[in-house]
Amino acid sequence: MTQTAMTAGRARFWHADDLGDVDLLRAEASRHAYARHAHEGYALGVVEAGGHGFAARGEIWSAAPGDVIMVNPEDPHDGRPLGAAGYSYRMLYVAPALFAEALAELTERPACQPFFPRLVVHDPLSATMIGRLHRALETSPERLERETGFLGALAGLAMRHATDRPRAKGYARHRRIAERAREYLEANVANEVSLADVAAVAGVSRFHLLRVFRGELGLPPHAWLMQLRLRHAKRLLRCGEAPAGVAAALGFADQSHLARRFLGAYGVTPGRYRRQSNAVQSRRQRGG
Repeated sequence: MTQTAMTAGRARFWHADDLGDVDLLRAEASRHAYARHAHEGYALGVVEAGGHGFAARGEIWSAAPGDVIMVNPEDPHDGRPLGAAGYSYRMLYVAPALFAEALAELTERPACQPFFPRLVVHDPLSATMIGRLHRALETSPERLERETGFLGALAGLAMRHATDRPRAKGYARHRRIAERAREYLEANVANEVSLADVAAVAGVSRFHLLRVFRGELGLPPHAWLMQLRLRHAKRLLRCGEAPAGVAAALGFADQSHLARRFLGAYGVTPGRYRRQSNAVQSRRQRGG
């Protein structure tokens, strides 16, 4: 994962290089009023606190916490907080070609750009997906997690809110597809793996892979890979390996990345697990 970022006050604006032409914005308690402007791509986001108002397409739109914003490319609009306290929000700016390519893969039809007739909708599921994706793109170095969230959020918005809602091509679950993908992840547990890599091994599209893998194994590929890495990490820590060495050996971004994931999964830090495991082994060896 590589990013270029600009931070000013309580706002952060940056570019997610690994996804292509995607910019991101996070603002907290913003009181900024935007002049009328238009974006080359889609402006997609969610309000987390306060209220946001803007004029576009001859209407005044208001977004409250949990509301989803979807502004189409080249749609002139302004923007302002509703209330003196300002508002907090997360936005993604996605190139039209990226959106069209994702939907073409989903439907296996020629690429087309979606059009959103409603610029503000109340949709808790989409709001959750956008918020989760945005936080992953800001904090997670895991390529599979970032790509999975990105494709899922785009597909979800288009299927739920676009004028011509695309439909995913129907596939039956196929155990062998999931097994091929799982075997590839096990063989590459310490390597950086992309969604395209796994889909190519399984012989299906990325969307088909995500649908079948989760259906058969209960987790998306990125979560399965993390589960494998954490299992390997436990074995190495029990053998006395230092957390920093374990992180480097298993493809974690750094020791803190391992610590966050390990704590989230097991409730203790890698260092504590290593110390406690070795203490138990020492007592056994002494016969205590």
